[in-house]
Amino acid sequence: MRARAAIVVLACAPIALGCDRVPAAVCDSDEGNPVIRYTEGTVVNDVYMSSPWDGELLYFPGGMRYALEHKLGDTPRWIEAYLSFSRGGTKDGGALAQAAGNQAVIVGVDATAITVKNDSCAEYWLLVTAGVGDRGAPP
Repeated sequence: MRARAAIVVLACAPIALGCDRVPAAVCDSDEGNPVIRYTEGTVVNDVYMSSPWDGELLYFPGGMRYALEHKLGDTPRWIEAYLSFSRGGTKDGGALAQAAGNQAVIVGVDATAITVKNDSCAEYWLLVTAGVGDRGAPP
């Protein structure tokens, strides 16, 4: 019985350590997370991508805010945010999934930038797509 209890304690230790490493005050504080301007990314066929599907994604820990300069020349009509646990996205067997809930919150959009925030305390890697035309599949 003691061995089983020890396994449960050890299995839960990473969860506790993860919570200790990212204090809620840092995740919830805009003052502690200034907006980072990001000027990279590409536009192909009126679709902006912050990086390729298998490229180096943007580090996106809890509270992080990016102003993504999209270079679309107009305010995007649609925006999609994807998250991964891998910096390389789909590279080397990694995967991406669409963000949901407060994982990637759009807090500002205009003709030059999309401001996105990780409103959770979880750590991800981010890829954003956006377009000015009809919503379609990114290239």
